Amino acid sequence: MQSVAVFCSASDGLPEATQNLARDLGRLCGERGIRIIYGGGERGLMGLVARATNQAGGSVCGFMLDALRTREGAGVAIGELHFVASLDERQRSILREAEAVIALPGGIGTLDELTQVLTLDDIGLAHKPVCLCDADGFWDPFFAMIEQFDAYGVIRPALRRDLMRATGAAEALACCATALGRTTQ
Repeated sequence: MQSVAVFCSASDGLPEATQNLARDLGRLCGERGIRIIYGGGERGLMGLVARATNQAGGSVCGFMLDALRTREGAGVAIGELHFVASLDERQRSILREAEAVIALPGGIGTLDELTQVLTLDDIGLAHKPVCLCDADGFWDPFFAMIEQFDAYGVIRPALRRDLMRATGAAEALACCATALGRTTQ
């Protein structure tokens, strides 16, 4: 695996375990030569992942909505940064550059990015393995909702195969690499 999109919060002050998870993911990606593709911010988990990747010698590429330049703090010193005009352009750019997706805890923006990539996968327009990663059960309600959708009959089997879960950065990267190996065989 050469690149991974990271969807996560731009909020500061999140639980220490989540901050450590973001740093671990960035460090491992940097050490393994996996390019991080993300939302371009320098705050919150976004900034932690990007800085840790950069500090470990890795490559970082951000796509930031121009309207968020001040609010999320443009990470121009962290790596390559592109400004885009719309959320749709941001998402298309991130998915074009990334082989897989890892979602760390985040808010409504992270949820939007996550459901959009799952929708694109579900309708066959973009196949990207997706791994939700947390250290504290953050994604439990999301997986409960997916189970409810599955029980109701509104989830295709491919979504269940492509949506994975991990409790650590190394496990998340391994899940994505394994899923990519399945798609290339």
